[in-house]
Amino acid sequence: MRTRLLRSLAPALLVVTWSSGFVGATFAAPVAPATTTLLWRYVVAAPLMLVIVLLLRRRYGPRYLRREAVLGALGQAGYLYGVFRAVEEGLPAGTAALLASLQPALVAVVLSGFGRRGGRRQAVGLAVGFAGVALAVGPDAVAGTGVDGALWALAGMLSLSAAAVLGDLWPAPDRERHDVLDSLAVQGVVALGFFGLVAFASGQAAPPADPSFWLAIAWLVGLAFLGGYGMYLYVLRTRGPVAVSTWLYLTPAVSAAWAWAMFGEHLPLLTVAGFAISLAGVLVVRSPRARAEPAPSPASARS
Repeated sequence: MRTRLLRSLAPALLVVTWSSGFVGATFAAPVAPATTTLLWRYVVAAPLMLVIVLLLRRRYGPRYLRREAVLGALGQAGYLYGVFRAVEEGLPAGTAALLASLQPALVAVVLSGFGRRGGRRQAVGLAVGFAGVALAVGPDAVAGTGVDGALWALAGMLSLSAAAVLGDLWPAPDRERHDVLDSLAVQGVVALGFFGLVAFASGQAAPPADPSFWLAIAWLVGLAFLGGYGMYLYVLRTRGPVAVSTWLYLTPAVSAAWAWAMFGEHLPLLTVAGFAISLAGVLVVRSPRARAEPAPSPASARS
């Protein structure tokens, strides 16, 4: 029963927690460079995950470690570095969201090349979802867009897309013995190593003394990492790469709602309308067969 309930709630939890990363980044931006924030996010998260898996006496073979290391490098290190660098280059948040929303269509196209046909229903849903994102971020999303920032955002989108596709095409060894917790632990260590190298090489490893920085880190670890990436990996396991990518259509509008609730930023009616249209597209992509798919076994669905 609990597994069925989690499976039903997981997409909504994914959208809310994934969008929460905006709040943490906003908290940290005035006091620390993005590289510093990303490093300390994983300085806290990776050891925490290691302690948990050690207490649970989890064991990993070399094939599993190799797969999760590649997925972590792409889905966490590559994606986050691309997005944060895009923001540092001055790319507007709406533009970044619009570019990131190319991901579901890209994932569907790539998988179709491997025989994973989605059909007309999926194509219509993806198109409607993207139209909703374009409306949610507003007509000024591409105004003043710098080439460097756009390229970094595209690189992040491609990195997350590659992780989603590889996660589907590269079967996990001993799937029944490993779950989302194991993926978070291994991928978190990989991301820590990546951001550690980048931060020390750029001289941006030292954390600021401002207490708000640690509030941002706690937020990013608890909601964006454990919640956002935990739900992302869970939905990826239970519903597939196109489904998990499509649910991210809703994150730009939900991020705007976070900003309205936390920082008093304006929430345009276009954003609300865009959310409704994106939601319609997501529901169209959810085919009847996907909704009827049996829930995974408890061993594979633990999180």
